[in-house]
Amino acid sequence: MEYRLAKPEEKKDIYKIVQDTIKKIYPKYYLTEIINMFSKFHNEQNISEDIENGNTYVLLEKNRIIGTGTIKGNHITRVYVLPDFQGKGFGTYIMKQLEAEIEKRYDTAEIDASLPACKMYYNLGYKTIDHGIWECGGGVIQVYEIMEKKLKNAADKSGELRLRPYKNCDAKTITGWIHDETALRKWSSDRYEMFPVTEADMNNKYMECNGDCMNPDDFYPMTAFDESGVVGHLIMRFTDEQKQILRFGFVIVDDSKRGRGYGKKMLMLALKFAFEILKVRKVTLGVFENNPSAYYCYRAVGFKEINMEQDVYHNVFDEKWKCIEMEIEKIYAE
Repeated sequence: MEYRLAKPEEKKDIYKIVQDTIKKIYPKYYLTEIINMFSKFHNEQNISEDIENGNTYVLLEKNRIIGTGTIKGNHITRVYVLPDFQGKGFGTYIMKQLEAEIEKRYDTAEIDASLPACKMYYNLGYKTIDHGIWECGGGVIQVYEIMEKKLKNAADKSGELRLRPYKNCDAKTITGWIHDETALRKWSSDRYEMFPVTEADMNNKYMECNGDCMNPDDFYPMTAFDESGVVGHLIMRFTDEQKQILRFGFVIVDDSKRGRGYGKKMLMLALKFAFEILKVRKVTLGVFENNPSAYYCYRAVGFKEINMEQDVYHNVFDEKWKCIEMEIEKIYAE
């Protein structure tokens, strides 16, 4: 038996494993509309992108791929084993390997559980923390379990993180984390006109323009730091006159430290400040669909997608980037 990262040329084998499993196993649990959505979601393009990003693993038996699993941040997805090899511990083995990889950087693992696999996840120590809704067309929806497991041996890689108000001297460090215009647009959309963003640009935006906010007390730029220095940054701004709704933006972490839990800890500190100091009712943010690592980080601290009447798109590089709106209610702090 061999377990390793998937190779680009293996995307068709992985696609076949996923589709064969869906077609054979899922009809016992789901309506046709839901099955079709699973098949459509796990397409060759998505599988290929995950392989290229180094997120997908395969399990081989006698040089034949019999199972696969993918991780994105601390989120486990696309765990499938060929039907003829199920019930023999291969799925559990893949999960343990994925958890070991996640454990290097995070203290929890999360998974969106399909009905056929819920029992296995439960036996592995996962607990349901929420439910998601997937609209499958034709008036059919799937309600699925979002499950989480605390990883016992996870090392705290980020040390003691603290949050303080932004200072002018922070700009040099923060702008140094933005290495190309794609990263800039994922971070700030169109709020900065030109790349690269300079120290003067950032300080002018924050200090002279008050973060583009009308009222002086509507804008809070913050910096996260530990014993090594500045490691993260985000801004907060009120979006309503009653100061009950706060919006996070410009969320960024030192690129040399990403994947070690800094982003999650910084967001948790910022939420504590928002709910306990500013006494807001709700925090919102937006994340581009092509920024999955940020999306799953927000999910990990409790943000949920907002059901929008109409999808929101931004024009970036003559492309339309979909923006996912998310929010978290005050119950987080209670």
